[in-house]
Amino acid sequence: MNGLKDKSILCDTILIIIILLLPLALFTNLGLMPLISDEPTRAVVTLEMILSGNFITPTINGDFYYNKPPLFNWILAGFVKVAGVENEFIFRLPTVISLLLMGLAITLFARKALGWRNAVMAALMMITSARILFWDSFQGLIDITYSLVTFTGFALLYHLSQRRKWLLMFTATYALAAAGYLMKGLPSIAFQGISLLAWLSYDKQFRKLFSWQHLAGILTFALITGTYYYTYLQTNTLDDVFSTLFDQSNRLSDKKGTFLSWLLHLVTFPFEMIYEFAPWTILLLLLLSKKIRVALFTDKFIMFNLLIFSSNIIIYWISADMRPRYLFMLFPLLFVILVKAWSLSAEIRNNLQKITDVVFGVLGLLGTASLLYYLFWDETNQLRGVWLIIPLLFIIAGSAVWLMRKHVPLRMLLLIIVMLTVRIAFSMFNLQARYNSYPDAGYRQGEITAGQLIKECNTYVLGDTPFNHDASFYIARESRQIIRRTWEISDSGTCYIADEKNLATFADRLEGYEIIHTFTIKLSETRLFLLKKSL
Repeated sequence: MNGLKDKSILCDTILIIIILLLPLALFTNLGLMPLISDEPTRAVVTLEMILSGNFITPTINGDFYYNKPPLFNWILAGFVKVAGVENEFIFRLPTVISLLLMGLAITLFARKALGWRNAVMAALMMITSARILFWDSFQGLIDITYSLVTFTGFALLYHLSQRRKWLLMFTATYALAAAGYLMKGLPSIAFQGISLLAWLSYDKQFRKLFSWQHLAGILTFALITGTYYYTYLQTNTLDDVFSTLFDQSNRLSDKKGTFLSWLLHLVTFPFEMIYEFAPWTILLLLLLSKKIRVALFTDKFIMFNLLIFSSNIIIYWISADMRPRYLFMLFPLLFVILVKAWSLSAEIRNNLQKITDVVFGVLGLLGTASLLYYLFWDETNQLRGVWLIIPLLFIIAGSAVWLMRKHVPLRMLLLIIVMLTVRIAFSMFNLQARYNSYPDAGYRQGEITAGQLIKECNTYVLGDTPFNHDASFYIARESRQIIRRTWEISDSGTCYIADEKNLATFADRLEGYEIIHTFTIKLSETRLFLLKKSL
């Protein structure tokens, strides 16, 4: 009895340590690096909303932007309004908060079926899966927030359908589907339709799809989205809206690929997902055990997770143009299944369970050893604090690995401690090394300087000068104006941004203009010139 009590106390202590390490891992140097990937797109759309006061029809460089509806930009604008700044940290903060809220949603979703410790374990598996912990959790992208909304819809579908609260279930899930649609478009309709059909058919409630409660849910979706589009029509037509959303959502064909590459994708997709969401996907080995499968799939809650995961992932499996971040809302369902399999395997103790134990132990050792790299890497061993922080993290991770040997049932939680120490070291020193050696900071500074120089000058991108969203955001932020494109030279109160080609093309009309700033943008490392009329 005392042994069980001691084990429970140790488990709670480990969870407390994880809770203390988690914010250090997720928030350290969150705003250090310039905006990358699709971050500038989200940022510049939000900024132009703020500058123009138009929050209904998104724009980039003053032109209508149709690829995504604006709800995520409204969220970003809300954070900007509260914080009073438009920096990288603020644009990434919703991602981290959404990730933590998703962990809470997973815990609440699974705690009754799994017990609260296993439910927390499933949540931590999501947060610390490789793809999220070392990439998406420090980017201000739409996907984690969108996944929070979509996963919450899955959770409500299960719990409210089991309580037979049909009106609330349909209206709540359709309201969340509408919120998802206003973030990312058509995928939310697919998630809602597929999930309802799969689960209600399995639960022998198929007739509810033809009920007045379902109609009320559909009307809820129509009311929310229809209200937005009615407002949208006051300033723009819908001519290009739905065709663009369909094109953005159509991932079945890779426009740059071939039929052979699509077939290859069908084969490699499962292995890519195992890699992207490692190390926890190693637990899929446990499903090779017939005893575990029989015990798992007689559980209605587990069957819900399996049905929603498998029925929705098919779309992405057959889609050639697919990115792992599109699947964030589905993997909590798989992690719930795998945590349950892990708890069952502790009772059976077969060779598959021993293999996963060994793998987790080896990963713990490798993760701990990797921390020492920062002490010998030329780009980090002179950074401030490295000789104090790395040894401290090494001691924490090493202690976790040592405990793994004695407490096998806690091995997954202990591995999470190791992974968080690796992420903390990455955030503190790897990101700093990248910042010092990558050209991105130089690109950003050139764009910031350009924006500061044109605060009192209406500025346009000239002709077909290459101009990426990074430059659009940083220049607009500093100058407090939307940077539009023009093919005309107007009066002396106007500044222009041009590359060498357009500088030559418009040379005869730029007489009297001088170059006041030269800078390089990330897009093909294009060199740009800022021109202003000479006094």
